[in-house]
Amino acid sequence: MANDLATQVQSLQSLRATLGEALYLQGLTRLREQFGAERVNALLDHPPTPPRPDGIAVTITTERGTIKDAPVNVVGHAEHVTLAAPDPAAARRVSDLLAYLLQIHHHCNALPLDKIDKLDAGHKRAMELARVYIALDTTASVAEPAQAEAARTAGRDAEARPLSAVAALARAPARRMMLLGVPGSGKSTLVSYLTYCLAGAALAEAQPARFGAVHDWLGMLPDWPHGILLPVPVILRDLAALPGLGALPRGTVAQIIDLIATRTNEQGCPHAAEVLLAALREGRALLLLDGLDEVVGETVLPRVVEAINDAAKTFPGPILVTCRVLDYQEETLRQVPGFAPFTLADLRPEQIAQFIAAWYAELAASGRRSMSDATAATREMQGAVQSRDELRALAQTPLLLTLMAQVHAFRGTLPDARARLYFECIELLLLRWRQARDESDLISRLGLSRFRDGDLLTLMARLGYTAHTRAERDGAKGDAADLSEGMVLEVLSATFATYDERRRSELAGIVLQALERGNGLLLKRGPTTYTFAHRTFQEFLAGYHLKGQRDVLPLCCTHARQIHWHEALLLMVGYQVLGEQEREKPLQLAAKLLASGSPLEQTLAGEVLTLVGKERAQSYDATLVAANGLWPQTIRTLRALQSQGCAPAVPAAMRHRAGLALGRLCYGDLKDLASGSAPPNPDPRLPLAVVGTPLTNATNWRKALEAYYWCPIASGPFWSGDDRKQDKKLEPATIHAPYHIARYPITNADYARFLAANGPDGYDPDQPWWTAEGRTYLLPGGPRYGSDEPKQIRHPRFWSVVRYNNPMQPVVGVSWYEAAAYCRWLTLVGHEQGWLAADQIIRLPTWYEWERAARHTDQRRYPWGDTPPDGERANYQATQLNAPAPIGCFPLGAAASQAQDMVGNIFEWTASPWEQWGKGEKDFTPSQRVTLSYTYFGDSTDELCCGARDWFDPDLWYDDGGFRVVQSLALIE
Repeated sequence: MANDLATQVQSLQSLRATLGEALYLQGLTRLREQFGAERVNALLDHPPTPPRPDGIAVTITTERGTIKDAPVNVVGHAEHVTLAAPDPAAARRVSDLLAYLLQIHHHCNALPLDKIDKLDAGHKRAMELARVYIALDTTASVAEPAQAEAARTAGRDAEARPLSAVAALARAPARRMMLLGVPGSGKSTLVSYLTYCLAGAALAEAQPARFGAVHDWLGMLPDWPHGILLPVPVILRDLAALPGLGALPRGTVAQIIDLIATRTNEQGCPHAAEVLLAALREGRALLLLDGLDEVVGETVLPRVVEAINDAAKTFPGPILVTCRVLDYQEETLRQVPGFAPFTLADLRPEQIAQFIAAWYAELAASGRRSMSDATAATREMQGAVQSRDELRALAQTPLLLTLMAQVHAFRGTLPDARARLYFECIELLLLRWRQARDESDLISRLGLSRFRDGDLLTLMARLGYTAHTRAERDGAKGDAADLSEGMVLEVLSATFATYDERRRSELAGIVLQALERGNGLLLKRGPTTYTFAHRTFQEFLAGYHLKGQRDVLPLCCTHARQIHWHEALLLMVGYQVLGEQEREKPLQLAAKLLASGSPLEQTLAGEVLTLVGKERAQSYDATLVAANGLWPQTIRTLRALQSQGCAPAVPAAMRHRAGLALGRLCYGDLKDLASGSAPPNPDPRLPLAVVGTPLTNATNWRKALEAYYWCPIASGPFWSGDDRKQDKKLEPATIHAPYHIARYPITNADYARFLAANGPDGYDPDQPWWTAEGRTYLLPGGPRYGSDEPKQIRHPRFWSVVRYNNPMQPVVGVSWYEAAAYCRWLTLVGHEQGWLAADQIIRLPTWYEWERAARHTDQRRYPWGDTPPDGERANYQATQLNAPAPIGCFPLGAAASQAQDMVGNIFEWTASPWEQWGKGEKDFTPSQRVTLSYTYFGDSTDELCCGARDWFDPDLWYDDGGFRVVQSLALIE
């Protein structure tokens, strides 16, 4: 009994900050009534005389009379004192809070797909998220303050590291963050992991003997600055599904509060809602609003956004909202004011390797593999991902990496394309579902001689299509993508439509009973609600169902009008092409979409063709790639959309998509270009992308280079200065000799020719285009900006990263040495082939040359004038692309010189030492400071200007840093 009292006192004390003072004191009152005040006070560190809770003095009778309902101090003799009974509600609140924390702690640590291993023996525990979780980064980067100061003192740049998603929440203004990401990037997984760790910390505070030390739980969240906060996760799809939400005049925080109360009641701990609400109002809770992209419909989306806004005004603590990046870009309503957007980054190679090792270690720890088998499988899968470009590209997305690990573990092989990967994983899940332990095979239980494995996939695909159709963006009711039990039964009954009603109902019941136990794809959420484990599963299955319909082409064209369907359609085409070797239907779809006249559908047409590939199209019908065939028509259409389109019909996000599709259609894969292959359909705007191929002999090529690509700049005076510095005025400067500057930054397609010239192993330090310092930089022992760089540098640092390696994106991740070597190589080639005069060279511009090309001869702030930036003129923070844009996406932002992307998009190297703006150097030592333009795609409006400049060490590289070139007489030193 004593131990029980001590445990309860300890739990109550540890939860004091979490519960709040009123509930804490009510808890002490209850314990004193139950165990006696002396025993309770003896266990307290400082036996208190606590402030009297409400109701402790109900009636006091003395010799002189009776006092009721008054806070008094009794002095002397009191004949009779009546104390209020302990508040049972306070005890229930404490108990329910602990129950709530236990439930979400357990639920959020369960891997969503751990049910794939149902054939395992019953004693094997479930696989746990915490054992395989990899900390996710955002696309932003940051240098540690101490390191930054030390580096500045030493005259070097501080090594920046990616900003973690957890740290981004702390840095977001007012602690309001919108976490963006592509499908499967880990948004919901981060929500689960945060919930798990914070729930663990709160439980450890209450029950340290069971849950360990608080600091151990918070230590699982590096960069977390807030201490213990009660996690309150809310699935926004559930909020959107509240009855009558769309009919309300306005959404408020009351709807979120009602949903929290509903969920805690369903969890069997209804009184926890009161504690959670108090914590939210007092800033002692983290509100996690997951899946804004899954809220669809003209009536419900505004109400949900209004509720989020109201919550931000009501609750002072941090709030995290997650959303798919494309939905965020395309639907301005989702761009909730006051919530700073951060985008999840692709996984780095070391993170991929770390996950694979953790995955197999967890398989071994849970008894699913021996340690020796797990070690061998780790090496095998890591080697496969490292050596195969297509797998490396897929593995950069956390969901796809997880699926790859599951398929590799239980199939022993890895497919080579996204759609096939989903298919393999779904097949595996269905196989495990069929053969549930201790039960006969599901197909055997159905007792249908003609029902096969493929029929289960067809059934699930129909459910996926039904769920995805319910989430139509223009639906009046805007229902969420959940399926009620009645809808599931309706789909199942339709599957068995050839049988009589009794038999049909019996068969549907068997499958529904199996679904209730879960199959890893469709999960039961609540008594009568089902949802897919991940939206991308739903999208793949919707596309899989769609491809088998008799009227597939008109259905696809109808769905293509809604961006909500694009991912499903692309997964459908990917599986048709790679899984079924189908070419006719995807090509017909592309032709229909192209002919629609809608920019959205025409952009999708280009993306469809990138999945088909030029060789497949040509082998099917050579006229498709002829002069007026589908392929060149699509290229011309995309180029017009990308370079001439403007909002609202063709906003920046759509031009970006069109540019990416155009890059793949024109150039194929970078690995082919870097091996020396000629591009299949080169874009005439990029003449340098065919250097070293016979195409440079064509008259049109020379014309494109001289009359279009090079922008002439005359000598003479202009104004120079960093416009960001309000205390300094622009000063006169002079360009002493005319030159030509490139219209665009050097692209990946341009740079691939340089890599091809180096050889199959990447950079060759023995080639004459490397400077002495550049050669030292490449070789082992050379200066390294990042601690994780390879011993020998062979490629740009992001050459294999899908986010940055489209052929028409600017090349990034290059040091000054690599940029300078490219220029020296191009000069040599130009002289050898005769298209560059003997007295001319191609080099990096000086800072004055770069700034003059951006500013012209007046004092304008921006290349286009003094009109403030917008999404039509530059790629910067407000444009929300969060990556370098393909060249040509912002023609309205061109300078008077006609050079484009002179603000925003990427940093650009120059040849000038810091503060020697008009001078150009041929080489730099690692300790010298090099000037570069200093605006990029993540900058705010305040940072954008013609004169923004800074210095970096020449060995530095960033995912937002590249260069452009000039043609001129050799620099005079």
